Amino acid sequence: MPHQFRTTDGTDWKSSRPFPLQLADGSMVEGIWAGCAQHEKLSWWLKKPGNQLAQSSEVSAIAIKGEEDGELRWGEKPEAVCLFFVIEPPTMGKSGESYRLAKMVTIAATPEQVTFFQDERFALLGKWNANREISIIPPLTPPPAPPAQRQGELF
Repeated sequence: MPHQFRTTDGTDWKSSRPFPLQLADGSMVEGIWAGCAQHEKLSWWLKKPGNQLAQSSEVSAIAIKGEEDGELRWGEKPEAVCLFFVIEPPTMGKSGESYRLAKMVTIAATPEQVTFFQDERFALLGKWNANREISIIPPLTPPPAPPAQRQGELF
């Protein structure tokens, strides 16, 4: 599962931080990244009352923290792509302000991505098409994983 992303203006985005999103009708909303929604189950997510699909600004990189070593690895992406999020209906916070949770849409990682990022999921990359549906753009192949460090002698 992705842990961070960078937009083309150089801003790094992490979960729990509000960020701008564009709905299919072109209107802008603010979402708080709070988990993921699998692309394979997208229709289920969008059937929930009030849920909507939204896209981020263009991204320049995506980072995933390896499940094995906890290291954050940044990956390149194709030109002019966005991330997609399922935006939940507004919720009233304790402070009385309303907010919307955003679930990043993910896909199954390729074998090369699993090796490099040490994770089974990757962000769905794309753009709105003319029908305001997701036009999926395939991810770039990540570089080979660094060689495993050999353990020194214990005695």
